[in-house]
Amino acid sequence: MKKQIYLSMAALAGASLALASGALCFIFYHQFSIYLQSDVKRRAQTLKDALAGSYAAYAADVDQFDAHEIASNWVFSALAEDARVSIVGPDGSVLYDNAVEAESLENHLEREEIRAVRNAGFGESRRFSETLGRETYYYAVELPNGLILRAAKTTDSFFALFGRALPAVFGVLICAIIICYIAAGRLTNRIVKPLNAVRLDGDITTGEVTVPYDELIPFVRAIEKQRAQIAGQFASLRERSDAINAIMENMSEGAALLDHRGIILSANKSVLRIFGVDAPMEGKNVLELLRDITLLEYTRNALAGSRGEADMERAGRDYRVYFSPVTDNGAVLLFLDVTEKSKAEKLRREFSANVSHELKTPLTSISGYAEMLDSGMVQECDKAAFIRKIKDESWHLISLVEDIMLLSRLDEGENRELFASVNLAAVARESAAALAQKASELGVSITASGADIIVNANPSLMAELFFNLIDNAIKYNKPGGSVTVDVAETNGLVAASVSDTGIGIPKEAQSRVFERFYRVDKSRSKKTGGTGLGLAIVKHITAVHNAEITLDSREGEGTRVMVYFKRVRDAGGESASNGAG
Repeated sequence: MKKQIYLSMAALAGASLALASGALCFIFYHQFSIYLQSDVKRRAQTLKDALAGSYAAYAADVDQFDAHEIASNWVFSALAEDARVSIVGPDGSVLYDNAVEAESLENHLEREEIRAVRNAGFGESRRFSETLGRETYYYAVELPNGLILRAAKTTDSFFALFGRALPAVFGVLICAIIICYIAAGRLTNRIVKPLNAVRLDGDITTGEVTVPYDELIPFVRAIEKQRAQIAGQFASLRERSDAINAIMENMSEGAALLDHRGIILSANKSVLRIFGVDAPMEGKNVLELLRDITLLEYTRNALAGSRGEADMERAGRDYRVYFSPVTDNGAVLLFLDVTEKSKAEKLRREFSANVSHELKTPLTSISGYAEMLDSGMVQECDKAAFIRKIKDESWHLISLVEDIMLLSRLDEGENRELFASVNLAAVARESAAALAQKASELGVSITASGADIIVNANPSLMAELFFNLIDNAIKYNKPGGSVTVDVAETNGLVAASVSDTGIGIPKEAQSRVFERFYRVDKSRSKKTGGTGLGLAIVKHITAVHNAEITLDSREGEGTRVMVYFKRVRDAGGESASNGAG
């Protein structure tokens, strides 16, 4: 702005001086022309009077005109010294001219000033010579004897006169421009300095902002208004940015935003964790993050405007990656951890396959035995054994269906409304007594003990839990082994434990024994006749009661299963806690 003001003022001053110089030259020339015309007119009248007074006889008779006599007259010569004087006859011939030989001049009868004399007694005209670039003023009067006296003066044209004066005018103009240039610089500094000193930190309406010029008040007010709007918009954008950053950084899902060139604009902590990156990825190419050809192809398609999905495995976790284009030629990459979903889907498929297999086995046996009986292939003495096998397989099938239905009810959250006060030690003793005969047949001893502690639970599910744990401890025990059932309080929780001295569980299988139909030793499981759902049912029962289950087992030494419930009260005592989970 300072430079523009500076140059504008200098240009304005220079242009003003140039226009003023031209205007003054024109005015002076015009005034000079008026003076010249007046002088020519006055000179012509004076010469007329001089001729009329000095030469009365000449004035009366044209034939007596003597050009030499006039030329020798010192009075006439003095009056005509700085002007051109001509005497023209009535026929237009030049009788006398003090500048050139009269005989060499053409007839002047058609000259403008000569024609005017015949009509009005005097005439004047102005003629410009293109060749010489000069202008001549003429004035003619009629003498008493009929002759015409013409006086003339020649001067340069306006452009010639201005051209001769131009060097001086140009010099003056240069000096004036230099002076104006210096003055404009100082004046500009004086104008701009107060503007530079203005600070828009206050409110002009309260007088906190000092404006050097009143004309700037609307401008400053507009700036203040715009600044307030910008500050509000900036605060709003910062709040939105902080909210988005907070959401992005606290998302368990990975999210990355790319621009149209594939440069990472933002990548949250989850993305860095998924790819094992410690340094921020903002400003880097997506190639440094994704090194899988398939993922990069989907990314290029998203940047081109096409959506896509892909699966990715990283560090033992499964991810579903969504590629979404952004309106302004960018893309968003969303990484969802679907490991648990994949595992659940895998378990579902395994469960479906296992159910089909487990149901098909007893049904096949029943069908086979029945066909053999129906076809008469079985001797009379063996029919009882076949019927007993059909009965056993039927009960096995019924047990399997009942276990599956129980698991289904537990999955759907049923039985919560049937919670009541349950004495765990009493339920444990009842389950141990119910399985005592089976244990005796297998040469296993059972010991059930523990304090009478009340928990809030479903009685039938508690019986199912202890029955399955004790049954497993018996089936997978050794001849002469033992099973110990105990209920005790530990760290404010009620711990129900079932321990055995059986074959134990290999370490690699301990994390899967609670899965449906999972068997560590399939041959032994077929021999014992289990459904493979016992521990899965136990796991679901503990989940329904918000209890915690742990397993400690050593192969060849035995297994201990602990279930922890929230304590309610001692049997016959006062309530110690509200609810059991």
